Amino acid sequence: MTATTIAVSWVSFNSDPYERAKDGSYVERDGVKAPGPTLEFLLNPSSPVANRVKKLYLLARKPLESQSGGRRVHPREMDVVQELIAALAAHAAGLEVELLWWDTDATPIDHREIFLFTANSLAAVRRANPRAHLAVNLSPGTPAMQTVMLLALQARLAGDQVRAFQGIPRDKRRSADDVFREVTCNLLAELAATQTDSEVETERSAMWTLERSRSPRMREVATLVERFGSAPFPVLIIGARGTGKTAIARRLRTAFREWTLKPTTGWDFHLNCAEFRGDASMLRSELFGHVKGSSNLATRDKVGLLERAADDCVFLDEVHWMDPQAQGLLLLALQRSGGFRRIGGDAAIPARFRLLVASNQSRTVLRERLTPDFLDRIADLVIELPELRECHEDLADIWRSGVRQACEELKLRDPNRALPGVNVMVAEFQPHQVRIARALSNMRLPGNFRDLERLARRLLVAGLAHGRHLSLKDDLVRLELDLLRREEQVEAERGSGGGASVTDELPTVARCEDFMREARDAGTAISVVAAVNEWERRLLIAAHAIAGSGTKAAGLVGLSPRTFNAKMETWTRSGGRADEVPRRHKKA
Repeated sequence: MTATTIAVSWVSFNSDPYERAKDGSYVERDGVKAPGPTLEFLLNPSSPVANRVKKLYLLARKPLESQSGGRRVHPREMDVVQELIAALAAHAAGLEVELLWWDTDATPIDHREIFLFTANSLAAVRRANPRAHLAVNLSPGTPAMQTVMLLALQARLAGDQVRAFQGIPRDKRRSADDVFREVTCNLLAELAATQTDSEVETERSAMWTLERSRSPRMREVATLVERFGSAPFPVLIIGARGTGKTAIARRLRTAFREWTLKPTTGWDFHLNCAEFRGDASMLRSELFGHVKGSSNLATRDKVGLLERAADDCVFLDEVHWMDPQAQGLLLLALQRSGGFRRIGGDAAIPARFRLLVASNQSRTVLRERLTPDFLDRIADLVIELPELRECHEDLADIWRSGVRQACEELKLRDPNRALPGVNVMVAEFQPHQVRIARALSNMRLPGNFRDLERLARRLLVAGLAHGRHLSLKDDLVRLELDLLRREEQVEAERGSGGGASVTDELPTVARCEDFMREARDAGTAISVVAAVNEWERRLLIAAHAIAGSGTKAAGLVGLSPRTFNAKMETWTRSGGRADEVPRRHKKA
């Protein structure tokens, strides 16, 4: 458990910070107070997390009414918490403690209320520590609290990288080192496992991560992100729309900051070059800054993005829209011992930033849009993101993750929109998981992650249309899937796949590999000549439809009028469809 940094534990009213007798007084052994479950978990040398925890989250019940009983000592639960904090301060120097108070009038055995508080608390801990290893002490609290905590962990409410431990009573210990045991059984899996995919569902988290991807293309991206993360050199991220280019840039930036021992929060050094297509001077001003009087709009000195981002990463999206002059200035900054000047300024500013750039255009288009020297400089390290239709092995997990993110976003934006918590809403999607994942695997998904996000949000809105309790019926799921298919078909007919040229609309090499693999497995063959001819036929028909005459159409496709007319005659004679091939086209 060497990686443990975060611990989670209930406060034991009866046993923290030291064991108590039935009358409420502390128990002593050989004149020393016997440590309770929290102190033993953190400080006992035989504990799996002894002296390795940097932060402890304490879940504590704060009753709204005063308590009384037949004890000689009547500490309030708040008093127990304060005593525990004092004991931790005395014996665990440097330990950070954060209290998560449960303000309630519910009893400490009310399973429903305990579950709601526990679920929200674990979610908060994971959001605050997304990459930390969590160690959970199951011993403190009432039996109801312990049971609910275990079930919440088995339900993956705290995500992965979680281990739970149960303290062993003193009279049951086989040796002095036999203090805690790890709880490994998955109770929810035993109760709710299916015959088909129970093992997969119990082992994998509800939240998909790049590190846990199973498709070869995604695993390749994960490898490159890990390899490039700490490097100081520029990285070019290429991918179609919705493939997660910004998310990859954030991961690279986080890894770089962690490598340089800098905080990873508060990243504001990114901009979209497409915003400045109409005013290239504005882009240069945003990047490099300017001095007062350098232009009519420069009424004061301005510090540019590159200067503000010293020792951090700068992310430029849609870099293919950057104008040549800005490319040249940025190229100087990227050279060894490079630097730059504010627009209109004389003072040289050393370049201390790391550049991350992204584009949804192919390398061919980038070679046309960017200057060769600039492209060479930013393309030392390249990550090409696959489209989701190339990653069938991950689709089900990505969909499941998208559902949870949509539910969390809904609760964040409008907590009163749906009465159930996030986990209850996610559970409503579960019966439809297999059907939706199968449908998505047969779609083109041109918007990639965005298509999945859109489907999840539509289902949420439709399922909450008649109240605040989410209800997803089979008919509703079918309607939304059909709508997504129709939208995809319309987009395919428009040919708006995001490419900047006709060749970008052709299948990628990876997709062609899929076709060839299917042909090999089926024992068939794909005619390259027929495919090329069909592509040519569609282009010629489209050119004639747009141009209206053979001469103009020939110019659109770069052919001589004679060649164009000859090819059109060939397609007409070969039986081209009547709705596509004009019966009598005007010759040049």
